[in-house]
Amino acid sequence: MPLVRVSQFGLPDEVKKKIAKEMHDVIMNNTKAPPEAVWVMFEDVPRENWMINERMLSEAHPAEIFGK
Repeated sequence: MPLVRVSQFGLPDEVKKKIAKEMHDVIMNNTKAPPEAVWVMFEDVPRENWMINERMLSEAHPAEIFGK
């Protein structure tokens, strides 16, 4: 059973559904797994539990961290 695990924060349900469908399609196009065997799991991780480039996301927006 292929399992795609997505760790993220703050995505609305409709976005998760779109991502899950697209990930499911990628797995189906690249494996011989039956459709019912493909799982996509979302793990909501609070911002205070993420660190990028030595900065906590609870202290800075990703755009600030990446300079965009």
